[in-house]
Amino acid sequence: MKTRILVLVFLSPLIAAFGLESKTILESKALIQRVLVGHSCDFILKEIPTENGRDVFEVATQNGKIVLSGNNAVSIATAFNWYLKETAHVSYDWQAIYPLTISGNLPLPVARTRKTCSATQRFFNNTCTFGYTFAYWKWEQWQRFIDWMAMNGVNRPLMLAGQEAVWLEVWKSFGMTDTAVRSYFSGPAHLPWHRMANMDKWGGPLPVSYIGGQKVLQQQILKRSRALGMKPILSAFAGHVPEQLKTLRPSAKITQIEPGWGGMVAKYTTYFLDPTDSLFGEIQKRFLQEQKKLYGTDHLYSADPFNEITPPSWEPDYLAKVGKTIYETMSQADIDAIWYQMSWTFYNDSTHWTRPRLASMIHAVPKGKLVFLDYNCEEEEFFRKSDNFYGAPFVWCYLGNFGGNTHLVAPINKVVNRLAKLSYGTGCVGVGSTLEGINVNPEIYETVLEMPWRSNEVVNVDTLISHYAERRAGANDKAVIESWQLLRQHVLVDTAVGIWNHCVVFQVSPVMDLTKAFWSTNPKIPYRNADLAIALNRMFQANTDSRKTDAYRFDVVNLTRQVLGNYGTVLYHKMMEAYNQKNLIDFRKYSGDFLQLGKEIDGLLATRHEFLLGKWLADARSWGASPTEKLYYERNAREIVTTWHKAGGGLTDYSNRQWNGLVGGYYMPRWIEFVNRLDTALSVDKAFDDKAFAAWCTTFEQNWVNTPSTVYSDTETGDAVKLASELFGKYKLQLYE
Repeated sequence: MKTRILVLVFLSPLIAAFGLESKTILESKALIQRVLVGHSCDFILKEIPTENGRDVFEVATQNGKIVLSGNNAVSIATAFNWYLKETAHVSYDWQAIYPLTISGNLPLPVARTRKTCSATQRFFNNTCTFGYTFAYWKWEQWQRFIDWMAMNGVNRPLMLAGQEAVWLEVWKSFGMTDTAVRSYFSGPAHLPWHRMANMDKWGGPLPVSYIGGQKVLQQQILKRSRALGMKPILSAFAGHVPEQLKTLRPSAKITQIEPGWGGMVAKYTTYFLDPTDSLFGEIQKRFLQEQKKLYGTDHLYSADPFNEITPPSWEPDYLAKVGKTIYETMSQADIDAIWYQMSWTFYNDSTHWTRPRLASMIHAVPKGKLVFLDYNCEEEEFFRKSDNFYGAPFVWCYLGNFGGNTHLVAPINKVVNRLAKLSYGTGCVGVGSTLEGINVNPEIYETVLEMPWRSNEVVNVDTLISHYAERRAGANDKAVIESWQLLRQHVLVDTAVGIWNHCVVFQVSPVMDLTKAFWSTNPKIPYRNADLAIALNRMFQANTDSRKTDAYRFDVVNLTRQVLGNYGTVLYHKMMEAYNQKNLIDFRKYSGDFLQLGKEIDGLLATRHEFLLGKWLADARSWGASPTEKLYYERNAREIVTTWHKAGGGLTDYSNRQWNGLVGGYYMPRWIEFVNRLDTALSVDKAFDDKAFAAWCTTFEQNWVNTPSTVYSDTETGDAVKLASELFGKYKLQLYE
């Protein structure tokens, strides 16, 4: 580190004297040009040394220009974002589709700002995000997202795209054919669970077009990420092998994992190579060497043995061998290897992962060589239950989103308070996010990544949310600020956690009793819907300029769809009460109101690109090299957000989303059929046939996945604020009840 600083100090004057710019400055300038087109010349960019080994940035003014300084490109990007948020009052969202625009001359900072980051590592992404969000992204989307990560200080992104190109070569080198390997892989959106050894073959064979396309894409992703100063985390071998390897290496100790993950039949069960087998090291070496050849390395590797699956043995000595072998085989292929592992495995199955078992596996790895991602810290800080991971370093992570669900949830007070209490050092080395899908609630994710830059100050949550409101409105708009303060106080409460609150009632597979809905589709909310309505009503009182900003328009739709969806539960209960009382007139009234509201929500969602099923499907189809392939990709895209793998199975609707097209074309037809059958049952005074309806749903859901016929719009339609305001006005009185 000292050598780097001396070189930087020595070279900087020479670079300046000859009018040259370093790669860091060039990459930082290019980022600014992408985000704020036409304004890169308004900034002066400088490299500065770290502060006591910590990342640092400065924002200042010089001769009428904005000066952004940082010790690397991520720090300069963070300085740029700090300027945008605190001085220009604009938000660059992670799903932005257009560059930012600022009218007139750029405002100048009124004072110099200098921030140091207490967290050396800022992690982002989740293995599952590569199925629930990234599965069909192309370079344009990735480029924007990488810029967003850099601007929010991320320096340890999990980057798992393209690894099937590596495994294809590895398994072929063991004697498998191209077709056999591709058949072992799952479909694109299901690859995360194949990679985590939860399942094999589902949706395979994986097309050549996807494997090759993802390889090229991963090379672009890593090139840009590294150019901006990030150190991407790639994959390593954790023991998952193809069943065919038993035939190719008959003496190898290969065990079938206990069948049944996610309700899948034994055909899709995975196989695990015992770490004591010499073949383990051979596979690890081949994989890491091939991966390095294709993608380079920053010596950081993700490996998660036994995620949501049962190990061949629970004996502590065996688990210690697993940990020891995974790390040692990594280090034999890469002497500088650092292993990253998620703590979800242990949190999710704390009954089996007892302290002795977990401690045995951790202690088998040299201290500092295994870093844990404390996966779900807004619900439980697992490091506090495991003696700080028994000495292993860890990253505090906020999850908040399962399956890409679009529920409104952001326990800001709890997150800020917990992060403020962290002490960074040999234990906690960073913060991050392990969200399963990128979609809504950007405020909480930005807050998580901002906090380590504020660790030397007393953080006031009211001030944080006020600043956030200002940049959503583009200015100090009293109505918008007050609206966000109301949301923080009454809606984004500490009990609003992601894991138990997945949807609004329209996304529930219809049932006579909501308590009997799928565990992943719970429409219960931890706040009064009236409080959300009051906050939204204040939001609608924003001034004319605020109402034009893209961030404001997203927020209005995001809040309106939620408040109306919550009201749907009220109508559901009135409808079912009328049915149980055999009151056909009231049943028809409330069921009609219920179905109409669902239709109106679907129309509102069409006004924002973030909520379009059509965009998701169009992105999937774009990977197809032929009409047949396009249908293959669309089917896979439809499946992951609905049946997941099997209609009526245990994961059906796990990835439910309040999207235009998904509400109107998939969720509402189920409710329409449900209402019609209830109406018929009431009319003829017969009991509702639950089994017959369940069978109809299974058939409908599978047909919707298998035989796509409707083309859903992939572009926004209608005026978002106007329609949201009209719908809110229509239901305002009921929402306040």
